[in-house]
Amino acid sequence: MTGNSYYSLEKDAEARSGGTTQAETRVYNERLILSLIRRRGQLSKVELTRLTGLSAQTITTIVNRAADNGLLVRLEPLRGRLGQPSVPYALDPQGVYSFGLKIDRRSADMALINFLGEVVAFDRTTFNYPTPDEVMTFGRAAIAKMLRKNRDIATNRIAGLGIASPFHLWNWSEEIGAPPGSLAAWKQIDIRAELDREYEWPVYLFNDAMVSAGAELMFGSGAGRADFLYAYIGYFIGGGLVLDHHLFPGRNKRAGSLGDMPVPAPKGSGTDTVPLLQTASLFTLAKKLNGHGADIWASPDEWGDLGRPLGEWIDEVSDGLAFAIKGAVALIDVDNVVIDGAIPASVRKDIARQTRLKLARLLADRPEPFSVLEGTYGHMGPAIGGATIPLLVNYSNDKDVLFKD
Repeated sequence: MTGNSYYSLEKDAEARSGGTTQAETRVYNERLILSLIRRRGQLSKVELTRLTGLSAQTITTIVNRAADNGLLVRLEPLRGRLGQPSVPYALDPQGVYSFGLKIDRRSADMALINFLGEVVAFDRTTFNYPTPDEVMTFGRAAIAKMLRKNRDIATNRIAGLGIASPFHLWNWSEEIGAPPGSLAAWKQIDIRAELDREYEWPVYLFNDAMVSAGAELMFGSGAGRADFLYAYIGYFIGGGLVLDHHLFPGRNKRAGSLGDMPVPAPKGSGTDTVPLLQTASLFTLAKKLNGHGADIWASPDEWGDLGRPLGEWIDEVSDGLAFAIKGAVALIDVDNVVIDGAIPASVRKDIARQTRLKLARLLADRPEPFSVLEGTYGHMGPAIGGATIPLLVNYSNDKDVLFKD
């Protein structure tokens, strides 16, 4: 992690259990209703009563209050059915906004999204290696610029700022070619606390790949799917895990960390196994390009013609992913994997297609079909994922983030 604090409970078994107050029950019901409407697109009070088992009076109170607070919008009645016209409610896109800051080993992104996950504004910068001063200077400037350009957004509608960052950035100096000691400042600074002092909304910090899985859960390819494993191919590969419609970070906030999983080494490497991050990561592709891979950092949406090295890399990535996914599926029994990354859409499609073909053989004996899905956001995933965290914390019934503040 960056610095020495992040959004978490103490690792105390007793802290995860206990009673529920009446106020917490009310908040949970409100967030359950918002989550159901987000998942279904629109629902009437009658449908919410049926889905939740709550009384019609309770549903009416919660829905009316959410509409009065600008979180829900009343749609046109649905006529032509038996009985009274049904009045559906949907999330109000302008009800809530959220910022997301992605810190990577070569770049930083800032995204501003609305309540539906639509990107209102986006900014990006690149550097040879990240320093706290550079990242915070960029973050402050990007937020100020986005607020100037969107003056109609009231600050009380901003749910927060979510920071998506690799943990322990100071350990990667050699891997990213940074001068020795150049990343040591990350040991002393707590970027979450520094930015939290500057803004009236809360600031959160989570692992970058994990929050990208949160973005897919709420707004992307994973929306509506109960379980999925998530893989994000960036400078290194990372991952996340969704179980029963909930983001599952794990006790150490590292659940789904695919990069550490051992996989068969590529032919000719002189070893039997390597961590997945040594084959399914962009730094491996950059090495294959023999110093000609600058475009993969500067233009993640368009790489141009990289020739044979790209094809070889895609084959190695899909080999490693298929092996790692097979092991993960044997343990957690999910039916889907979502593959994304700071890569062009055409490359993502090829990786997903090859992984799908290889898993068809490896998982042929499963009673239920296994789906390999393409992610939605590409290089914007971690920034949008960071912006998703304040929405998960404040407006969802996610059992691993609710009531943890």
